Amino acid sequence: MIKKRNFDEIIESLEHRNKIPKISEFTRKDCLFLYEKLADNKIETDHVFLSYEKAKKYNKEYHDDFSEFKENHWIFAETGRGDFWIIDLDDVISPPTVFFYDHDLEDFSPESMLNISINILEWFELADLISQLHNKDFYNEDFRLKEHWKQKAIEEIEKIKKGLSTKSPFQF
Repeated sequence: MIKKRNFDEIIESLEHRNKIPKISEFTRKDCLFLYEKLADNKIETDHVFLSYEKAKKYNKEYHDDFSEFKENHWIFAETGRGDFWIIDLDDVISPPTVFFYDHDLEDFSPESMLNISINILEWFELADLISQLHNKDFYNEDFRLKEHWKQKAIEEIEKIKKGLSTKSPFQF
């Protein structure tokens, strides 16, 4: 069964940290609890939340190597293929909006990032829903999602935010 779960339920099911890291430069106090609570978490293949230590390392490397990568952009998750999920630390919306960066573009400019129009908490809900699709019974012999399950997934994704199923960087 595919069903949207709430954020708190999802967070409780993820791997937590053993100790709270010392965090000095992360400016989003409204998202700080994620780094204080969570370790690296592969929610599903294309939604891998990065621990604070790993995110800090990635952000330093990419800010040093790509001048177009804005200082206020923060990589908080990755895919298994080199793509990134990013938030804007200066985003005044609380919690901040999520952007998707496709590494094939080889350009970290804001114009190259896809605005998913969800916030970071809703990102966890989307990741959890997509992880629920990893059930062999949902697919036909050609490894395509059966129409019933595809419609159910779209219906549940639309519960996160209307129009989200068409903004996702991944096809169902």
